[in-house]
Amino acid sequence: MSETTPPAEQARAALREHMAEHLDAALAYLDGIPDPVERELTAQLLAEDLLPDAVKRVKAVRGAALQELRDRKLSLRKIGELIGKSTPRVDQILKGK
Repeated sequence: MSETTPPAEQARAALREHMAEHLDAALAYLDGIPDPVERELTAQLLAEDLLPDAVKRVKAVRGAALQELRDRKLSLRKIGELIGKSTPRVDQILKGK
């Protein structure tokens, strides 16, 4: 990352890297299961149970964060500008979509 990268962007990049490392560790664990049946069952657990639950939790976090901004009287347009999303997308996120 160059020295001209804004601190907020650097922080987001570091956070992304940190989260990716955790996901990579889970996938490496999966790859390391020697028994193919157990590996498939564990992959199934990850794909059909854990990841969908994580997506639901992430949607809830996003909606709550945007609701907090709405509670501060920010318009959908202003929120969209802050997070780099369109006004309709902000509205969708607030509705849990």
